[in-house]
Amino acid sequence: MRKVVSYFLVGFLFLQGCKKTEEITVQHGKYEEFNVAVDPSLGIVTPKALVYLPPNYDPNGKYPVIYMLHGFGGDYRTYIFYNGVHEILDHLISTGQIDPVIVVMPDGRNLVGGSFYTNSLLYDPSSNSYAPFPVFGLYETYIMDSMMAQIERTYPVDTTKRAIMGLSMGSYGSAKLWLKYPARFKAVALHSGPLAFDSLITVNIIDSMLSDFNNRRLPLWIKDYLGRERIWATLGNGLSAAFSPRIVAYQDPADWRVTENCFYSSGGLDSINGEVLLDTLTVMSMKLCIGVRFPFTYDTAGKPLASCVDPALPDNFTKKALTETYCVWKAFHDPQTLIDTALARDAAGFNDTRVYIDVGKKDELTLLSHNRGFKQALLDKGFPDSNLVYVEFDGAIGYPAEMFPGLHSTWLYVRLNKAFTFINRALKGEDIKAGDYDAAEGKDYE
Repeated sequence: MRKVVSYFLVGFLFLQGCKKTEEITVQHGKYEEFNVAVDPSLGIVTPKALVYLPPNYDPNGKYPVIYMLHGFGGDYRTYIFYNGVHEILDHLISTGQIDPVIVVMPDGRNLVGGSFYTNSLLYDPSSNSYAPFPVFGLYETYIMDSMMAQIERTYPVDTTKRAIMGLSMGSYGSAKLWLKYPARFKAVALHSGPLAFDSLITVNIIDSMLSDFNNRRLPLWIKDYLGRERIWATLGNGLSAAFSPRIVAYQDPADWRVTENCFYSSGGLDSINGEVLLDTLTVMSMKLCIGVRFPFTYDTAGKPLASCVDPALPDNFTKKALTETYCVWKAFHDPQTLIDTALARDAAGFNDTRVYIDVGKKDELTLLSHNRGFKQALLDKGFPDSNLVYVEFDGAIGYPAEMFPGLHSTWLYVRLNKAFTFINRALKGEDIKAGDYDAAEGKDYE
């Protein structure tokens, strides 16, 4: 009997080997640099984008468009030159998995490494409000008004088929811009984004950030503590530059001493309440201290909880240290909070959007809880479950999680394939859950 089985297997394998392998001819699109005409007062560092045009591009045609936002520390070239997105798109289009599409990759990098696609306005801690003065760039206005309008005048875009997507900071920007302009986008894809700010409390994130500094205390002068080796400090500084930037101006430059004057004079930066200095500038005979305010204080003794902090959240240092600056962050910049903004502005447009969310189960930036929280908040606010696809990555079929874990940006090739396929179905009005989204990871598809 064993011989019969062996002969059968040999014959089967021989016949399989004789089958003609189907060849796939991948046609190639192209990408080109697009210069955005922008008002200098917006403070945009690099007003450029890369635009992917599909194979057999016809300037007289009509194409869906995807705005693809990069992560912190990247720029408009990252998705092409580092992630090979053009090759992913070429393959999906050539094999008929998605329709030809234009993909626009704008630059969201500012002077501190990443804008979070936010209007960085001068923050006044005395009133917890903003003054109409740009500090690190008005990137929301730039993307939604300047860049998008010029792209759609230049290329044959079907504005009824518009999507936005991104990784990390780009995921945050995609969620925020969708929620503030719900009528603009028919589909959204979010990869590993900071989407629910109260999750910062549950993981006691301030302790993680303080570990990047000497003696676990914010330094007065922070720029020497920024870089890839201090990721928490760098990201915290970037968020603070977007959400609560500070400028202190001095008319008299006499006896100028940087640190002393920036902090220890009337109206100077408040180090106790988390204000740090980034740099100084001389402008029109004035000395400017350019800094940011982190959303916490060291002085927690006898301090009441910040007004927006839920007393039921875990009682840890982060919860006790958060200030009213955090409440400003949450009110104006937290995607989970901005769900209410979207419902108030255009409930029908919001509920009609198709949304894809994915995150690594072992995300080293602790963003798993953010994505779970944001997904649940969408559903709790009445967002249709039929319009939502949610995936958590942790290994894949043939690639065990202990060897190939789902981290912040791992499995990106698989995840982008899923997202592009999802967006294609969404823009065509097809069933977004018809696809086998869990084929690669084998679990956790909802």
